[in-house]
Amino acid sequence: MTLNELKLQQKAVIAALNHQDIALASRIMALGLVPGETIELMNIAPMGCPLQVKVGDTLISVRKSDASLIALQTAS
Repeated sequence: MTLNELKLQQKAVIAALNHQDIALASRIMALGLVPGETIELMNIAPMGCPLQVKVGDTLISVRKSDASLIALQTAS
């Protein structure tokens, strides 16, 4: 499952960043979206992009195209 497939208010754990562009992966990780962190989809913009996610106590907006690069494991 990837971040763009998560349902509203659903939680998951970031498993990996699937992107070959090291600069983009670094920017995503600098926002706190790192493997092992729990993430929750809080809101989706009316046109479907961006997605608002919560990591820890921080709310972050992520483009849908970038969200498709973040692999998740469902939280138990």
